[in-house]
Amino acid sequence: MGAASAGRAVCVRCGGVRDGYDRICPACGHRPEGEGLLVAWLLSSENLGDDELTQVQARIRGGEWVRPSARMLDRARRALGTHASSDLGLTTRERLALLATVVLATPLVGWVLGAWWWRDRPRTARQALAITVPATVVFTVAVWWAGSG
Repeated sequence: MGAASAGRAVCVRCGGVRDGYDRICPACGHRPEGEGLLVAWLLSSENLGDDELTQVQARIRGGEWVRPSARMLDRARRALGTHASSDLGLTTRERLALLATVVLATPLVGWVLGAWWWRDRPRTARQALAITVPATVVFTVAVWWAGSG
């Protein structure tokens, strides 16, 4: 997961305290992953003061669910940068499906998906565009060549 985080964090699942937002909770064994890593950072001393952490801990132990807003998740995503593993990118199957679509149908699909994912899934967007750009060049050359003959 990269460098270990410092400070303390409150577990979103049980309200337990652990060393660092990216660590396993010693109370319940929960490990934050994906988008959960963003929430874990929000519930850490890297984002909240001691009094706020104590309040959050009491609320979670009291049965409240933590549901951060999109704005708060964006804040965590910016703070963590490349350390956040919330955008895992396209699977091999998804890459092949996108390649088949942009080659056999239209590259426009790849451009739309790249733009759609750009803000929330930048790694996925870059992968889609890495497939789409060369396909667009090939598609454009093929259309131009067919029209000039």
